[in-house]
Amino acid sequence: MTPPAPHIVARVCLGLGATVCAVGMVGPFQGVEEAFIPWDKAAHFLAFYGLTALLFLAFPRRRRVDLACMAAFAGAAVELAQAMSGRDADVGDIIANALGACAVLAPTFIEPLRARSRSPGERPVERRGAAAPADVAPAPAQP
Repeated sequence: MTPPAPHIVARVCLGLGATVCAVGMVGPFQGVEEAFIPWDKAAHFLAFYGLTALLFLAFPRRRRVDLACMAAFAGAAVELAQAMSGRDADVGDIIANALGACAVLAPTFIEPLRARSRSPGERPVERRGAAAPADVAPAPAQP
């Protein structure tokens, strides 16, 4: 039996995580996240960071920026749903949700900057104990 594809597993985890977050944010369990994370804004940030990371894994052919924007809009929609259900809606929660969703993008922007900082043709240093690729000649010794 072959294991399921990673994007299928990520989609199942995303569905479960989104359901738990939606019930926790809009349902009758106001303040339950404080049992795990004492600061409400940090809980929102971490929830949307995790959900956005799962979005990236679940939909590998979609653009990351589009997925992060969708997650940020979903965070705003959750706050609107809270306001409509009689719970406290907070602009700070919308900002924390958006920051969590966008924080997943940081490595996407950092790695190209790192690559541009290298000399043309220079490869990243291999970690210790890793075998060098057979098709790459060793670098010449520096004088």
